[in-house]
Amino acid sequence: MQRLLRRHPIHFAWLLVWICMNSPLLAQAEGNGLSPLGQTINQCDLIAMKAAADLPEALPFQRLEKAARQAHVVERCMQDRGYQENPAWVTQANVAAAKLAKQQQISTSEAYENMRRQAMLKEAPAGKPSYWRKRAA
Repeated sequence: MQRLLRRHPIHFAWLLVWICMNSPLLAQAEGNGLSPLGQTINQCDLIAMKAAADLPEALPFQRLEKAARQAHVVERCMQDRGYQENPAWVTQANVAAAKLAKQQQISTSEAYENMRRQAMLKEAPAGKPSYWRKRAA
């Protein structure tokens, strides 16, 4: 082990960093009692985090670009796994976005987009429509 560290200290360090960063995420992505939708959301979120990991976040517009990239990757990943946006959620979200926009004094489209990015990463509580639904065969 010591010989390995002396020969390849950088590779070993990167391996440790990767293991520390990904082991909780991988365990979370495997399910731990989640529904198939929840497991798929976690897997796609992990993929999206890795896809945007190297993007800089120094300036405000860069943070927005990174969030947009992650949302796009999650959306494509979920579509690849047979899910699509739920029209019932869109109807409910448009009403809620209008109220939220007035409260926070932002545009309706910004409020909707913020709600969309949050809703696409979690399952809906009982009685509310989920952002994702299984695509009809």
